[in-house]
Amino acid sequence: MFTREILLKNKVPVIYLKKRDTLFREDQIAINLYYLTEGEVKIYNTDSDGREFLINKVNDHQFLGEPPFLLAERYPANAVIASESAEVFSFNQSLFKKFMLDNPEVHYEFTKEIAKKAYEKTLRLKSIVHQCPHERIINFLKIHKRTMGIEPGEKTIIDVTRKEMANSTGLAIETVIRTVKKMEREDKIQLINHKIYY
Repeated sequence: MFTREILLKNKVPVIYLKKRDTLFREDQIAINLYYLTEGEVKIYNTDSDGREFLINKVNDHQFLGEPPFLLAERYPANAVIASESAEVFSFNQSLFKKFMLDNPEVHYEFTKEIAKKAYEKTLRLKSIVHQCPHERIINFLKIHKRTMGIEPGEKTIIDVTRKEMANSTGLAIETVIRTVKKMEREDKIQLINHKIYY
């Protein structure tokens, strides 16, 4: 959405991080809004036993932490760098407000991005609450493709682990494994080198 040029021109601070660096922690007050220009960030929660539950993976040119930042709330999840390195631009409240006022053409795009994320979260919640494992997995695959900018009818390798899929769908890993194998037998998906092709 934003270019490096517009961010640098507006003197938005840039942070360079490496794999496993923490961008923010769950329950930390959201004093910054982050914009990832290069790399990948894993967004996850942990339960009381310390187990991780993947919420999302964020790639190049996406925001992190918009709702808690805009509402001056706490981050609802952890964000850790998943790629070897990452370039992240960091806004505080006053800088963000000035940036939006000085660049009104990006304000609409920012609003659309927030609406898109809210829509995708609604679809995910709907699939977790109402659907059988097969439907949850299909819905996950559709949302993943949409997030990657891939057309619904176009097939691609879904580069996520069974554990990540289980965490995102609210299913047990064993259920995901069994359901994926059944879906392959029914020709609803293909497996290529253990990766789902959908």
